[in-house]
Amino acid sequence: MRTRLALAGAALGAALLTGASVATAQAAPVSPGTSTTTAVAPGAYSWIYVGTYRTHKECYNDGKNSVYSQWDCKPVNGKYQLWVNDAS
Repeated sequence: MRTRLALAGAALGAALLTGASVATAQAAPVSPGTSTTTAVAPGAYSWIYVGTYRTHKECYNDGKNSVYSQWDCKPVNGKYQLWVNDAS
């Protein structure tokens, strides 16, 4: 999985350096400080992946205590990923 993330990051970086637009297969989660996911058009927000947590409570606590006003705990394969909105 780390290899895929590294390759995706390299591809994104290369696309951004060349001025190309990047389309994703899945919209980034968007919600103002809750664990409810609302999809938006790609590129509408700058969402950053923070980490993966074993429980929703761990993810929620880190999101709530982050410096970002918009964050989301997204369930993935029985775990939870914390995403924050860099624009918030």
